[in-house]
Amino acid sequence: MSLVSTRDLTVTLPPDTDRAHAVDGVSLEIAKNEIVCIVGESGSGKSITAHAVMGLLPRGVRATGGEILFDGVDLLKEAPDAMRKRRGRDIAMIFQDPMAALNPVVAIGKQVTEQIRAHCAVTERVALAQAADLLGQMGLKDASGLLKAYPHQLSGGQRQRVMIAMALSLLPRLLIADEPTTALDVTTQAQILKLIKRIQAEREMSVLFITHDFGVVADIADRVAVMRHGRVLESGATAQVLREPAHSYTRALIAAVPSGDNLLAPLPDAAPLMAVTGLTKRFRRGGFFARNAVTAVDNVSLTLKRGETLGIVGESGSGKSTLARCVIRLLDPEEGEILFDGADIAHLSPRGLKPLRRRIQMVFQDPFSSLNPRQTVADIITAGPRAHGESAKAALARAADILRLVGLNPETMHRLPHEFSGGQRQRIGLARALMLKPDILIADEPVSALDVTVQAQVLKLLDDVRRQMNLAMLFITHDMRVAAQVCHRVMVMRHGQVVEAGPTRDVFAAPSSDYTRALLAAIPGRGTL
Repeated sequence: MSLVSTRDLTVTLPPDTDRAHAVDGVSLEIAKNEIVCIVGESGSGKSITAHAVMGLLPRGVRATGGEILFDGVDLLKEAPDAMRKRRGRDIAMIFQDPMAALNPVVAIGKQVTEQIRAHCAVTERVALAQAADLLGQMGLKDASGLLKAYPHQLSGGQRQRVMIAMALSLLPRLLIADEPTTALDVTTQAQILKLIKRIQAEREMSVLFITHDFGVVADIADRVAVMRHGRVLESGATAQVLREPAHSYTRALIAAVPSGDNLLAPLPDAAPLMAVTGLTKRFRRGGFFARNAVTAVDNVSLTLKRGETLGIVGESGSGKSTLARCVIRLLDPEEGEILFDGADIAHLSPRGLKPLRRRIQMVFQDPFSSLNPRQTVADIITAGPRAHGESAKAALARAADILRLVGLNPETMHRLPHEFSGGQRQRIGLARALMLKPDILIADEPVSALDVTVQAQVLKLLDDVRRQMNLAMLFITHDMRVAAQVCHRVMVMRHGQVVEAGPTRDVFAAPSSDYTRALLAAIPGRGTL
C-alpha cells in the first residue's frame, strides 16, 4: 500500500526562466517501509519534486496541477498551518548541505531540540536528553559535548548525522533525503547510507532519496525513478533498471559512472619534472608562537613526470589539498624540498616565484567561488597572460582557441560566470589555467560537485588536454573510481602521511594498506555497477 502518491504533479516556474515547468506530469508511488530513489542530473526536477511534497517550494515556484496524496490526503490542498504540523512529525527532510541548513550562530543542542519543543510539550531538559540520545543513535560519540558545539566545529559527516537526528526526532513516517552524501568522503558516504538504511528498517519508515549517482542507488534503493527535464523517463525495481535499463538516458547515466578500471598505458621512464622530498606543513592554533600545532602534511615525498597523472587520494583532512597548495606555493612549507625542473622552489621569495607561476597552474574544486562573479570570461582567462606581460589583444586572440580546446563556444566569452552551468564553469577554470601554457596542472577535486555525465565529460577533457599538451598533472580526489580512471600512479594519504603509493593498477588490484582497502570497499555500487 502506498504511503505517498504523486499523480500528474506539475510545478510551474516563473515566466522569465528557461522552461515553463520544473516538474511536468510526474507520477510516483512510495510504499510503506520502502526506499525509492529519484535519480537524475541537475535541473531534472528531482529536488523540486521533494520540496513540493514538503510544501517548501521556492518563492515564485508553484504546484499548478496534479495531486500529492499522503495516506489519502492531498497535501496540495492542506492549509499552511496543517502542513506546518505535518513537517517533522509526518514528513521530515535531510538537506544536501548541512552547513547551509544549520544556523552557524546557534549551538547544535538548541537546533536539535527546537523541533522537539515546537511539537511536544516537554521541558528544555527533557528535550536535551532526547537530543543527546538521538545523536548517540546516529553513532556520534560524546553527544553531550556535541550539543554545546557549533556547526563549524563539526566535520562534514558529523553535521550530516546531526541533520539526520533532527529529521528523525519526531519519528516521521516519510523521510526525504535530498543528496545527503554528495559532498562527503567515500567512507563517510558509506557510513551515512548504511545508517539511513538501518534506521529505515528499524523504524519501518518510507524514504524518498534524491541523488545523481547510480552507485548510491545500487546500495540503498528498493525502487528507482529516472528523471530528466521535469519528467519521469523510467521507473522500476532497482535491480531491473540497473540490469536492463529501458531508456537511452538511463543507459547513459549508468555508463557515465566511473568503472574503477585503469586503462592508461604505462609511461616510458624519464627524469621527473618535479621531485618533492620530505615536505612538511604545520598549522598552529593561536598564532605562530603557539605551542599546539597540527601537522597537515608530514614528511611527504613524490615525483611527477611529463605527461603523467599522479593521483592523491584520501578523505577530508588527509592533507591532500594542503600538499597541492604547498607544491604550487600558495602555502609555505616548513620543511622539505620541491625541485621543479632542477631548481628548489620550496623557499623562493614571491619575486623569485613570479616567473615560475605560469608553469604550475591550478584548477580549483569550486569554480563558482574561484571565478570573479563581476568579470566576464574573457577578463578572467586573459588576466594571467596580461599579468605576465602579454598584450590584451594577443591574449584575447588566444582565448578563443583555448575555449574551443575545453569545449566552450568562444562567442560566450563576454558572459559572466553565473550564466554558465557547473560543468561549463569548471571548463572556464581549466581554460584560465591553460592560457599560461603550464608544464604542471594541479586539479583539486575538479569533478566532486558535478553530475555523473558532466563528470565523465570533464575527466575525458582533462585527459585529452594532458595528452595534447604533454602536461604533468597532480590530481586530487577522494573518489577512488575517478582516480582509477585518470591516474597512472596513486598516493593514498591519511592524517598527512602517505600510507601507500604505486602504479594505479597495482594499488587497486592488491592494496597493501588496510586504509586503502577500506576506501575501495566503501565505493558505492561496487560489485553491482
